[in-house]
Amino acid sequence: INHYVSDKRAANLLLDEVSGIDERCRIKMNESINKKTKIPFNQIIYEEVSQLDSIEEEARNEFLRILNKLPLAYSNVAAIYQTLENRNPGNGGIFSIFISDLCKGCGECVQVCGDHNALRMSDETPELNAELSTAQVFSRLLPDTDQKFLGAYQSENPEEAREYILRNHLMVRRNYEALVSGDGACAGCGEKTVLRAAASITEAYMRPIYHRKADRLLKKAEFLQQIGVTKLESFALNRRDEYNWFKRCVAHVVMGFGGENDQDTLHRLEEIGLISDKEIIDALVAVIKQDAFDHRNLQAVDGCMANGMSTMYMGAHTGCNTVYGSTPPSNPHPYPWMNSLFQDGSTISWLIGESALLNHARRSVSPERLATALIEREVNLCSDSEYFELTHLDDSLMTDQEICELPKVWAIGGDGAMGDIGFQNVSKVVLQNRPNINLLMLDTQVYSNTGGQNSDSSNMLGGYDMNQFGIASQGKLIEKKSVAEAFTSGHGSPFVAQVSMANSAKMFKAIIEGIQYRGTAFFQCYTSCQPEHGIGDNMSAHQAKMVRDSRGMPEFIHNPRAGETLHEVFSLKGNPSLKRDWFETKFPESKENYNMTVAHWAITESRFRRHIKEISKDNLSDLVHIDNMLTLVTQQDVIYRRVFDKEHHSYIPDWGVYFKVEVNGSLKYHKVSRQMVLFHVERRKSWRILQSRAGIDNQDYVAQKALLEKLKNSELNRDDLLKRGAELINELVSGSS
Repeated sequence: INHYVSDKRAANLLLDEVSGIDERCRIKMNESINKKTKIPFNQIIYEEVSQLDSIEEEARNEFLRILNKLPLAYSNVAAIYQTLENRNPGNGGIFSIFISDLCKGCGECVQVCGDHNALRMSDETPELNAELSTAQVFSRLLPDTDQKFLGAYQSENPEEAREYILRNHLMVRRNYEALVSGDGACAGCGEKTVLRAAASITEAYMRPIYHRKADRLLKKAEFLQQIGVTKLESFALNRRDEYNWFKRCVAHVVMGFGGENDQDTLHRLEEIGLISDKEIIDALVAVIKQDAFDHRNLQAVDGCMANGMSTMYMGAHTGCNTVYGSTPPSNPHPYPWMNSLFQDGSTISWLIGESALLNHARRSVSPERLATALIEREVNLCSDSEYFELTHLDDSLMTDQEICELPKVWAIGGDGAMGDIGFQNVSKVVLQNRPNINLLMLDTQVYSNTGGQNSDSSNMLGGYDMNQFGIASQGKLIEKKSVAEAFTSGHGSPFVAQVSMANSAKMFKAIIEGIQYRGTAFFQCYTSCQPEHGIGDNMSAHQAKMVRDSRGMPEFIHNPRAGETLHEVFSLKGNPSLKRDWFETKFPESKENYNMTVAHWAITESRFRRHIKEISKDNLSDLVHIDNMLTLVTQQDVIYRRVFDKEHHSYIPDWGVYFKVEVNGSLKYHKVSRQMVLFHVERRKSWRILQSRAGIDNQDYVAQKALLEKLKNSELNRDDLLKRGAELINELVSGSS
């Protein structure tokens, strides 16, 4: 009120009336909910404030004009208002969604919101932007969301939250401001969403740890001020050798008198002369208090909350993420960020991580250990071996808690930067298994920022602007390189996750598990590229779900903490139809069963348009259904090029295979190129490999081998499988189960 009403006398009068207004508003709100009239909150406030005779009309109208521009809700947010109000009257709250005035209008949030209708698209006008700016300024006057409105999500212990509850972390301002808007990314860019997830979850997880550490350090500093000099005097009298080692340790590590070697250090100490006990304690207290301030109260970037130093660093491989991540004046990263050469981002991030480790050891861990020793010990205050350890401290000698409190480093790159030219660098960093390094590969399956070249992560269809297509070649015959899968073997013990916004809760959980892991974590995330994939600006999350459910890029977690066998550490939880080749589902209108394959994903993106042609139902007589064709083909048939041999049972006729989809309740038929069928075979084999790692027996694979054996023994012929191969597989699967 004081911020918006220029007449401060009127503002104070309004504030005096707040408690009475609040109670009357709650009565009207509850009546509206009970009667299901859904009277807007702004209207209820308007009616109450309008009745205040003690407030001058100009001041009252000034306040109400602002209020009318704010998106405030209570009736459709039961968890925020009604539930809490019923339990404890006067405890309910108001819910708001504020739209940045820098929003590009991609509409993805509206798409994800769906039938909830909390968001809608509107034409951009100067008036609308003014309203959004007003609301956003108001939002910055508000404190962080109170814990009581976050439900089961505990903002102070996010690691304990269940997956689906982790979404609520973005209701806390300090988390959603871990990545700010206004950058130069394309509208709806899938990379931006995943980057926000990495930054906001890191912030949500690390910030409470920082604050708890600050509280702990302040208590130790205060106690040290009280008893430090007295205890040192006692050690000086009774345990002189330990006293001397302690003072030398503080002088070396905390006061900065350590040299290149022991002789250099002794020479420096001789030059400065006697250091008093009070100077030793004052130095320890000063450094510890500064560390506490840095962890809780430092304002790292102007405009952000005075909430403590940055919880993370980011080193980026040159690519799309560095273009929209360094577009002045709208840099979206409110933490230390740098861009390196195309292939070197991971290596540079590793070096940043080593610097963070060294700084953490010298400015935080060693001083606290020294303070703790003086506070808690009566004997064995310090020794030559402890002096050596504290002056040479690295992560191998740190406790789990000290590692947990270590700032994290994120290395970011695309599939070209991390999977092609920078793969060796990424491999090197993964092998180091440093406890504060996380790598995030934004997988668009293409060199997005250079015009559509294939990367090793591109699928067999290619389909990009610079990909060849014609009689001689319809794409590449080599299999897709899965960088994440490569790091699950032969690379030591990293935490590896292949996740996406198809299941945001699972991705949030995976990021927390990766941050907690005492070793390197690598994440490969599917991220749509609207111009290269040929999709709508609002379709990023939807396409991530399509590519997962179609086996185009399944999700998995490889967590070394679970054991030492693949079956223990590897999980495919979250993918549909875990024991089958394809996702068994139904068309939404006709309810007809079908196998969702990569063709059903490919038809939604224009990059695959050359591989799919719509046909009428009358043209199906000479074509083979994709499910039947796939029973005759294995990846080895592709490797040995038998799929081009008309005499072999695995021969695939070009444009001789079809599939069907449902569009607005009507079934549509499409024939596909030979390359599209090969893409199915390659993705199916990749999925089967993943299943075997997770200890899942693929029922379709067993059935297919049985059918091919019968074909070999002439118990079936090729035409049998071309006509009803899928039916026969389902019969065998049903019989075995």
